[in-house]
Amino acid sequence: MIQPIARAASSLISLYMMAIFVRIIMTWFRGVHYGRAYLFLTSITDPYLDWFRRNTPLRFGMIDFSPVVGILALGFVQNILTEIARTGAVRVSFLLVVMISSVWSVVSFFFTIFLILGLIRLAGIMAGLDAGGGRFWLVIEQLLNPVLQVVVRPFLRGRFTNYRDSLLIYCGVLLAVLVGGRFGIRLILALVGRIPF
Repeated sequence: MIQPIARAASSLISLYMMAIFVRIIMTWFRGVHYGRAYLFLTSITDPYLDWFRRNTPLRFGMIDFSPVVGILALGFVQNILTEIARTGAVRVSFLLVVMISSVWSVVSFFFTIFLILGLIRLAGIMAGLDAGGGRFWLVIEQLLNPVLQVVVRPFLRGRFTNYRDSLLIYCGVLLAVLVGGRFGIRLILALVGRIPF
């Protein structure tokens, strides 16, 4: 009895996740009038997204990453429901695997985003593309600098370094964390998967 219910719930969550994706894409096109369909879409998705905006400090400048966490939370629940629909039960080891994978997905997503920002800024400096300033580079620095300071500070220990060298350290640390984390998570998941219950 529980398997059909879990299967139906998993399908509903898939549809809801698609609705959230559509809602997010619609926000990219300001000033477009979508009509009643848009109002209905916002009425069913915004309460959920607004909860994450209020309760997750994931706004960096003009960019709000809280919808990413909201979508990953739905994905976590959907994975559990899919497992129940498939087997009729959920093992503790499966819950741990899904939980660890979900946490790493969030962490690696943000590390990747900020690594890309760092690489773009570093490329701009090395190629001299930022010589005239410009709003594009200002926005990147507003997003990047708070994280850069936290990452680089332990390595400098009070010493002064130029912005380019700080970016090199920053990008190296984030890349090392992403690569090392990926291997570490694989090892942890393999060990957790062996739990017999």
